Amino acid sequence: MSLHTKKGARVNRKRWTVLALVITLLTSVGFPSSSALAATTPISLSQPTDIEFYKTADGEKEMLIADSGNNRVIRATAEGEVLATMEVNNVTAVTMGNDGLIYAGESGTSLQVHIFNPDGTVNEPPIELNNKYWMNLGQGVDQWYIRNVIRYKQYNRETIGVTYSENSLVNNAIQKNTKFSYGYLDNSGGGSMGALKEYSSVISGLNETGHNTWYTYRDGVSLYPLPSIQNSTDKLADLTLDVVDKRLYVVSENQIMRTGYEGFEYPNAPVLSTWVSGNETYPIDIGNQITVGPEGEVYMADTARDRIVIFSSDGTTARTLGLSKDDTPKPTAGTFSKTVIKGLPIAFTSTDFDSNYADPENRSMTDIRISSLPDSGTLQLNGVDVVKNQVIPVAELNTLTFLRASSFTGIKTTFLWEAKNGVVFSDSTSVTIMLRIKGDATGDGVLTPADALLVNKYIKGLITFTPEQIEALDMNDDGVLDAKDSALIMGVYLGINSLT
Repeated sequence: MSLHTKKGARVNRKRWTVLALVITLLTSVGFPSSSALAATTPISLSQPTDIEFYKTADGEKEMLIADSGNNRVIRATAEGEVLATMEVNNVTAVTMGNDGLIYAGESGTSLQVHIFNPDGTVNEPPIELNNKYWMNLGQGVDQWYIRNVIRYKQYNRETIGVTYSENSLVNNAIQKNTKFSYGYLDNSGGGSMGALKEYSSVISGLNETGHNTWYTYRDGVSLYPLPSIQNSTDKLADLTLDVVDKRLYVVSENQIMRTGYEGFEYPNAPVLSTWVSGNETYPIDIGNQITVGPEGEVYMADTARDRIVIFSSDGTTARTLGLSKDDTPKPTAGTFSKTVIKGLPIAFTSTDFDSNYADPENRSMTDIRISSLPDSGTLQLNGVDVVKNQVIPVAELNTLTFLRASSFTGIKTTFLWEAKNGVVFSDSTSVTIMLRIKGDATGDGVLTPADALLVNKYIKGLITFTPEQIEALDMNDDGVLDAKDSALIMGVYLGINSLT
């Protein structure tokens, strides 16, 4: 018996006997049981309508899928590992902005764009499109279908754009219109563009100033500032760019067309030619959306067949993408409190957070996220103000501090935090910061006759307090700041009463 390896070498029976012995010895060594390994669950798609790749901060390519039939957005690796999911009713389009946020278009009567953090948590309330003057919505229309959402810069202003279809009643007949509308995120303006066909799509183009969109329309493909592709005889739909090899891909009827887009000047324009034709196993519908993967493959959202199809970079083979999700359970973050002493900053430590962290699989806490900021005072990390949704590694928590806004503030403030076990974040929970001891009017951290004196001045109308200050000094919590509270403060100072 012999075996030919890939290099053509021969392996005799004796070597196989030795190999079998080695395998036997190896299998007797303890390896982690299957239960100790991360479990995964297959993820099924239902009517995926959009797919897009984007580059992460560390240079990796990940994809977003609008899983319309399941009312969710999926964020996944190119290999199909699901990293996060976001619930969006009737989601039909999705993109990743340069700001690192996910934008998902909701079609139907609730015409809006949802905004998420990469881990799937909500970043901001949705952008309501129904009331935007720049949307140019048709009269009497109550249903819209969003084909594309793009986040780009136009005339040096951050912009949100949507390609959408609507059915309007014209001369007692239903007429389908497809439009592209855009608005500046600073609410300074926006506009709309017509001349689109039913399946037209708009993407962010290559020039960094001026009109930064490329799109399919009734006469072909607009590639400003390059000369447009005149291709009116073909039905052209979704388009995508391979920025590495400088290629443009466009979906047509049962085919994907391709051309190079670099170096063309008027009157010479790029020319589309067939790259891949659909077949019985992998048909190509004109409404399908496409994107280019990390190795030059073309990923297609096959809406009618509930799948993602991957065409190899040379267009010779195709396969279906399998999706699966790591079932690592969420950790738990607990509430805790800290108290400002004598108006000094509060210094946090990693122990403050780690001692209020638990994980069902005993994974260590790797990071925390500040999911909301205190309404009074400032959180700082190593002297720099913390921003909402900032992720802080555990090793840096010893530089996290809280600075009180002023001596006369409310009795407490809170912020929300989440803990990460290296894979997923916990749900949000609160940290309460006690800005002063109950009855401490001076903010020195103790109750003294000076605190009672300030209360007496308030009672006589010599000074005023805010509602938050009154709450902090209202010792018996009866809603009124009066002589009873002054007496209770003195009782604590003299040891007659206690704060508890």
